[in-house]
Amino acid sequence: MFIGVITFTISWLIFFIFSYKKNFPIYILTSCIGIILAFITDLLMFVYPLWKYPGNPLELFGIQLMNAFGIYFVVIYFFLQAIPTKQTLLTMARYIFYWSMFVIALEFIFIHIGFIKHGLWWNLGFSYAADWILFTAFYIHHKWVVNVVITTQYS
Repeated sequence: MFIGVITFTISWLIFFIFSYKKNFPIYILTSCIGIILAFITDLLMFVYPLWKYPGNPLELFGIQLMNAFGIYFVVIYFFLQAIPTKQTLLTMARYIFYWSMFVIALEFIFIHIGFIKHGLWWNLGFSYAADWILFTAFYIHHKWVVNVVITTQYS
C-alpha cells in the first residue's frame, strides 16, 4: 500500500509541475477512458488473476484506486500532451515505442520491489504488447475526440 501512495503522490506532483493545463479539456476524456479500462481489468483480475497486488482486500481496493487515478491518468495525459506535431506512421510508432518502454520499465521495477506479481501465464512480454495496443487505442481515441467531438462542438 505504501508504494501505491508514493506512486500516486509522485504522479500528481509531476502532473502539477509539468502538465500543460490549458489543454486539460482535450486530454481529460481519453485519460478517463484509461481510468475506466484500469478498473475493468482490475475487476477481471478477481476472476482470472493474471497479476495481483500485495495486501488485504481493502488495501487492494486502495491500490487500484490510486493506480487508476494516479499513474494511469497521469501517464495517459502526458502521452497525449507530448504527441509529436508531425504524426506519420513512423513517428507515431517510434513515439508509442518510447512510451511502451517507459511503462514496461516501471512495471519491471514494480515487479522487482514486490508491488505487483504476475500470475498464470502473464509476463512482461504480454504487458509490453498490451501497452502498444493501449497507447495506439488512446491515440486513436484522442484523434477522434479532437476531430469529431471538439471540432463539431465549435463548428
